[in-house]
Amino acid sequence: MSPELTAALREETPIAPVELRERVTLIAAAAPPSRRRPFPLRRALLLAAPAAAVGSLAVAVIVGVVSSSTPPAPSAEAPAEIELQPLTPEAGERAGTPRDLAPWLIPAPSTKRAQDYQATLRILVDDPSDLSTATQRALRTTRRLGGYVVTVQYGTPEPSEGTANLRVRIPVSRVQAAIVQFSGLGQILAQETQVTDLQQRLDELTRQIRRAQGNKARIAALRRERTELNRRAAFATLAVDLTTHKPEKEAASPGRLERAVDDATGVLSAELAIGAYALIVASPFLLLLAAAFAGKRAYRRYADQRLLERA
Repeated sequence: MSPELTAALREETPIAPVELRERVTLIAAAAPPSRRRPFPLRRALLLAAPAAAVGSLAVAVIVGVVSSSTPPAPSAEAPAEIELQPLTPEAGERAGTPRDLAPWLIPAPSTKRAQDYQATLRILVDDPSDLSTATQRALRTTRRLGGYVVTVQYGTPEPSEGTANLRVRIPVSRVQAAIVQFSGLGQILAQETQVTDLQQRLDELTRQIRRAQGNKARIAALRRERTELNRRAAFATLAVDLTTHKPEKEAASPGRLERAVDDATGVLSAELAIGAYALIVASPFLLLLAAAFAGKRAYRRYADQRLLERA
């Protein structure tokens, strides 16, 4: 084929005859429609959005129900200190405790070893009048048992409220009787006893005094320390706190339904946060995909237009 003929064919676009166009049109009209229709992307997105929302809600509800049916784990807080109950019948009735509580529930001081015996009692009284009466009774009980008062703090900032804080020393041989009598001043809110051994330190001081021969200053200092320890061991320290303030009731633990709602809300919040983060990360890629899709459609329309123009 000559170059002139090839150039002429490239420059001239052949036009199909009218008969051929009509035949192609008839064939296209007579052909059965395709059974497989393309599924639009827009419709897929419209169906995927509610499906994802329903799935997320279902997961949150399932997690909430399962977690609410599981008993809460025990707290890792430090164990509460032991509270001794009132031991007298009157105080027992006032506090709602049984009458048959044995006095041996109060730790007894040792008769063979020196100890530092300390006890704390928190007692509820009805009103400032009872507060004054209970304070006077505590002071009289202290003197009657051979003890003495270290400090007293008494105050009624409001007409219906008041507190009294007493710190007394009681002979250690009568400390149990003192606790029993103090427990009858009102309703026991808290009671704690702490006993620390002092005998080991006293024995060590005695050995050091024997070894410190000729060193009078050293011996005098060791003897003063031993005397102080013996004084601490001879008298127990009691802190008696009287108050008219009733303790606040602890808030009831949430029920199963409330726990389920809280857990489901937490799961939904976490899912929304994850979805927002994923959308932020994927937004550049989504923009590129959208631009590519739009460019592809524009190119297809351009190609179809060129084909029609040639026809």
